[in-house]
Amino acid sequence: MTEEQLAAMHGLLAKYHRKLAKNAVLDVVRQYHADLAQRLADKAALIPRRTAIVDRLREREQQIAKDGDPR
Repeated sequence: MTEEQLAAMHGLLAKYHRKLAKNAVLDVVRQYHADLAQRLADKAALIPRRTAIVDRLREREQQIAKDGDPR
């Protein structure tokens, strides 16, 4: 699964839980779905950033392995 697909999946789940929150009768259920939707949306926004960080770390590890210890 690509990072774009993962972010899109989280976005879709966030939209779904916002709809459930909107249609919920009990306040506690409404709040649960609203909170979950927000967490999913936040996670979707962070996926590209985290992927970029992991890519930079991998590049750095490969550079160290190639050149030896940089110290």
